[in-house]
Amino acid sequence: MNRSYYGWLAGSTLSALGDTALFFALGWAATGIGPRVAALVLTGFTLPRAVLLLLGGVLGDRIGPRRLLLTCTAIVGACCFLLAAVIGVRGVSAGLLLTTSVVVGTVDAFALPAAGVLPRLFVTDDQLPRAMAIRTSATQVITLAGGPISGLLVATLGLVGALTLDGLTFAVQFVVLFILKPPYDVTPQPAPVLRSALDGLRLAVGDPVLRTILAVVALVAAFVLPVSSLCVPLLARSHAWTAGQAGFVVAGNVCGGLLVTVLVARFGTFDRPGIAGGLGCFLAAAGIGGLTLAPSIPLAVTATVIQGLGVGLFTSHLAPVFVRSTPRSHLTRLQSLLSLAQTVPLIASTNLLAGLDVHHALALAAAATALAGLSLVRLDRAYRGNSISNVGYSG
Repeated sequence: MNRSYYGWLAGSTLSALGDTALFFALGWAATGIGPRVAALVLTGFTLPRAVLLLLGGVLGDRIGPRRLLLTCTAIVGACCFLLAAVIGVRGVSAGLLLTTSVVVGTVDAFALPAAGVLPRLFVTDDQLPRAMAIRTSATQVITLAGGPISGLLVATLGLVGALTLDGLTFAVQFVVLFILKPPYDVTPQPAPVLRSALDGLRLAVGDPVLRTILAVVALVAAFVLPVSSLCVPLLARSHAWTAGQAGFVVAGNVCGGLLVTVLVARFGTFDRPGIAGGLGCFLAAAGIGGLTLAPSIPLAVTATVIQGLGVGLFTSHLAPVFVRSTPRSHLTRLQSLLSLAQTVPLIASTNLLAGLDVHHALALAAAATALAGLSLVRLDRAYRGNSISNVGYSG
């Protein structure tokens, strides 16, 4: 892999540190007001993404992923500094928390599809699985450190500190991305917005690999993502754990995922990514279920490590299949659909889980994740020889 990829990777993973601190601070501050406010703030982040992701994918193919990502990075960095100043003067309130989540969610709708395809613009297709694993590993290292750092920021500087840190990391990412140019950049595809969006939908529905991955990712995202953002803070408050202790519980999930992605980056993936992804779902479900029975920090961290191992196994095998199965002319459009599959179900599931007792919410999340694993294993067997199984990667 060329040096420019590692340069971009450095800027991208640094911004993940700011994002981790920001999202943890938002969730912690919101749960301090109440679970319903926490659900509203998280919905304020996901709803704009759900509405605008398709437009973000179309614009990425029209003007180029790199140009779009540069624009989004500049906007969200400026907004972070501005919101930090406002909250520093007026203090934390439900309205400002919601405003922050809506702003970040809106920009993410345009940035996520572009960021998701950047690895393919820096490396050849045969290097893609390991390149994506390296990127995930680097991001998880930063996220792992971000758990304890987030708890420390909440205890010392609060949401203002998290916003300021996020703004600084986006400034660095902008400079790095501005200097570097991907060697395999794609040619912009100017076309009417509506027709481009419908063309991407047609391709996703018509391709069995893309369609299968989108459906399973939607179910996993709906019930796995709220575990760290909603359930762990609520569980921590029910046990009277501190923000710093809750940060270590969240970090366990990242640690488990990191172990898997490091192994994938070194040795490659299994030949049948559908089976591997399904087993990952079962492992993640076991970890989530373990959280319901964890009365102490060490046991909770053990449970989230198991969850992270499962999620890492799932994503490291299916994400490269999805990206490589996407035509170069539809890169950001299909990536926007993948992000959309993780966003729309999350709106409903977050509010559903917020209305339950935290232990019941975790039990439901574990059951849904196990169901996703069962569906993926069955689909892999059904498509064996002509779909998911024959586009897998090996080390």
